[in-house]
Amino acid sequence: MNKSIRFRTFAIATVIAFSSLGLVSAPAAQASTPGASTCRVIDPRATAEGYGDGRVCDGNITGTVHDTRADGRCPYVRIFFTVGGWWDSPWAGGKGKAVNFAGYHPGEYTGAEMRYISC
Repeated sequence: MNKSIRFRTFAIATVIAFSSLGLVSAPAAQASTPGASTCRVIDPRATAEGYGDGRVCDGNITGTVHDTRADGRCPYVRIFFTVGGWWDSPWAGGKGKAVNFAGYHPGEYTGAEMRYISC
């Protein structure tokens, strides 16, 4: 077996092994043309206080956070990146209120979660 075939066999076996452990996943919502922006969907799990959604495209963040309860808690979205930690959206206050957000953060998007503050 030559080196090229052994390397491909090793690479395929490695991907299969990591995939079965859940360590490899396909990137979400990437652009298809070279040079185009790469976008990821922000979809944190909804909480009793509210929910949020949006996108991160090459560090540009856009989305909306919604307050679903009159409980004195104002939800916001915390978005995590590989470089520099996280970015917090503005919070939405008052049941039924929604706030649009936009910002920028370098690094690759890695996830998001809903949080809240007392307001």
